[in-house]
Amino acid sequence: MLQFKDVKDVRRFCAKKGIEQIAFFVSDMDGRFRNVTIPAENFSERTVNDGIGIDASNLGFATVDRSDMLIKPDLAFGFEDPVDPEAKTLYFICDILDIGTHENFKQDLRHIVDKALGALRDEGVADQAHIGLELEFYVLDELYSTMTVRETSYRVESGELASPPGGSELYRIYSNRGYFRSEPNDQHFALRNEICRAFKRLGLGVKYHHHECGSAQYEIEFKFQPVGFMADMTTLAKHICHRIARKHGKIITFIPKLIPGEAGNGMHVHQFLLKKGKNVFHDDKGLYLLSRTALNYIGGVLSHPCSLAAITNPTTNSYRRLIPGFEAPVKAVFAEGNRSAAIRIPGYVKDPAERRFEYRTIDATCNPYLAYAAMLMAGLDGIRRRVDPVKEGFGPYEANLYDLPKDKLLKVRSFPSSLESALEALKADHEWLTYKGVFPKDLVDKWVSAKQKDLADMQKIPHPWEIARYYDL
Repeated sequence: MLQFKDVKDVRRFCAKKGIEQIAFFVSDMDGRFRNVTIPAENFSERTVNDGIGIDASNLGFATVDRSDMLIKPDLAFGFEDPVDPEAKTLYFICDILDIGTHENFKQDLRHIVDKALGALRDEGVADQAHIGLELEFYVLDELYSTMTVRETSYRVESGELASPPGGSELYRIYSNRGYFRSEPNDQHFALRNEICRAFKRLGLGVKYHHHECGSAQYEIEFKFQPVGFMADMTTLAKHICHRIARKHGKIITFIPKLIPGEAGNGMHVHQFLLKKGKNVFHDDKGLYLLSRTALNYIGGVLSHPCSLAAITNPTTNSYRRLIPGFEAPVKAVFAEGNRSAAIRIPGYVKDPAERRFEYRTIDATCNPYLAYAAMLMAGLDGIRRRVDPVKEGFGPYEANLYDLPKDKLLKVRSFPSSLESALEALKADHEWLTYKGVFPKDLVDKWVSAKQKDLADMQKIPHPWEIARYYDL
């Protein structure tokens, strides 16, 4: 990652490196980067001081009648093109400014993460949060989606999927037998290496990568980073994965549930808080070596499972992954080493400096800025209210939850089974987000409205299962 002191520093770098274009990234409401690019010679003091005008209504943030906003490049977050060095392009991630005041737009995603950290500091809880990430995805040769008056369908093709139409079983992987598979069955080992090299050039540390359970499914795990940096980098990492896949004629998808019967894609988020450089989640005498602060934080996250899911699992497809029987957890409980629990405390972590928990329900269709900020605010709510997760019945559950008798399982609080339920919960339960103005209320309303539109659009489309099941009644 490149950090520049001022405009002159940027121009010197461009001259030295032969940079021809400067591109500016800003995330939209869904969590996709949008981009505007200028010739390098046009980069000036005015670019930084006055910003670049945009139509924010197309990003989901503003109404058409008040859509003019500014984006301002963050000179501390620049990078050369990590996918195509020959492109001679320098990138900056930008903040969104109010055109009238030139101050941070209150719905600016990066600003919301900063405000969430500020709330933790104001309460004396912590001065930093660190995030570690497991990013799961499928690599496809082809993806077709058809919606016409005669056909509604989708089809995927991958060299790893078993039982191909032509019958050629050339080093393919049968359903859910892919975990840690190696070459030649792992057909995209070199592709992942290329992706990880691009991440390294950005300063995003990779812990490891491997084949996941599904055919053509993979995981890249990142080292811990401060939450603001990780929000930027999560969004950027997905963007880079898509670009490198496209370069090789492949498709990478993070969609939570792609193939019936195969494992879904999650985005497990490991997290802990720091105060004056010390991990405040560790306590030698605590349950699972967790401090009271950590347990209260867990209690806060688990006490808002449905409204939090509206942000961490914000698509209709998210809830096709959150079904019993797979590793995607559907119960709001915690335990050590239990992958059927929403919150898992890794049993292999012995270092007090890395005492943490893993939130397993979230998926990568979330907007990382909003999702990370929401988790911090849910945790802060638990700390403020001193929520004891044990007394509240959130655990610990040491056994596989799906092995519990049905009557006991029904007593365990669940995550929502649909986006509709999650959005209704968020409408009723969002004060923990708007505390100290971290999430503006109008942003919550816009989020709910946008996702309800997605839901309404999807509900208009008959499902192939329905046709097969009911056509002859």
